Amino acid sequence: MAGRPKILHAPADVGGHAYGLSRGERELGYESDVVVISSGPFGYGFDRNLNAGVSHPIWKRLARRASFLARAAREYDVFHFNFGQTLLTVRQLGQVFDELAWLKRRGKTVFVTYQGCDVRPKAACPCRQPHCYAEDRYRQPAAHRVLRFADRVFYLNPDLRHWLPGATFTPYASVDARQIEVAPEPSGDEIVVVHAPTDVDIKGTSFVVAAVEQLRSDGLPVRLDLVAGATRDQVLDRIAAGHILVDQLLLGWYGAVAVEAMAVGRPVLCYVREDEPGDNPFGADLPIVRSTPETLAENLRRLITDPEQRASLGADGRHFAASHHDPREIARSVLAEVETPTAAAAG
Repeated sequence: MAGRPKILHAPADVGGHAYGLSRGERELGYESDVVVISSGPFGYGFDRNLNAGVSHPIWKRLARRASFLARAAREYDVFHFNFGQTLLTVRQLGQVFDELAWLKRRGKTVFVTYQGCDVRPKAACPCRQPHCYAEDRYRQPAAHRVLRFADRVFYLNPDLRHWLPGATFTPYASVDARQIEVAPEPSGDEIVVVHAPTDVDIKGTSFVVAAVEQLRSDGLPVRLDLVAGATRDQVLDRIAAGHILVDQLLLGWYGAVAVEAMAVGRPVLCYVREDEPGDNPFGADLPIVRSTPETLAENLRRLITDPEQRASLGADGRHFAASHHDPREIARSVLAEVETPTAAAAG
């Protein structure tokens, strides 16, 4: 393609990754836009909302999406789809239909990023949300089609590599540490443990509640701030008002909220699976206190009673967030594939 490509991110922005990546691409001098089919509840950014989500009749949302796709095919060179979806993905009778082959015939570069339950089968996840797994039988057919037509496939959680052979791990681009100030610890004797579950099953919230209750019964000055239904800015404020963040205890990898906490300068506790090569792409550089439901209370106890360790982990976390989750560097890595794509054959 002549000159710098123009990039479209669509049709969703789960977790803010697409928007962060797009802003990183813009800093590198690319034209890059985020277009969503509907806005989400957490206040993540986008450049255009098609208002073509499930709240509209199917004929209306498909018409809006198709109309935009026809125009986008004339304007954009790179189509980066997120959360394993495209603009026109249709799942019927065990089959998956989409516009990937159509885009490839028109010479477009196609990237797809997976983020979790968009490809992880129900049997491999503690999530019990009906919206996540109502179409479980379509996950592998959809992934096989993406792997066939996409120039490159990315995943944000290391375990997803098991269902996406040949795909590439990429870190979250949703948190730009340059835009987040390190917050001093709040004063007072009481230690505040922050937990912000988007899904209480995946995050293991019941274990967090039990651990804090155990520590309180032991006489430690600690309380739990359970954050729910908050916007991203509100979550950041709550993290800054606390001392420690507990992310998830069951899934095996940290989420974007952990990066936000590290950027603020707060220590993070989380279950990190490290059984196989590839489970933890960052190795020992990852400054997260490895925790399970069985070890959480004791790990919290040590941090509650050791302000110097909290400060040290907070400083290490800030450095990690700034260096490993820099949206510009992630964008640079992703767009290197535009020049040398390991392209699958077009259909």
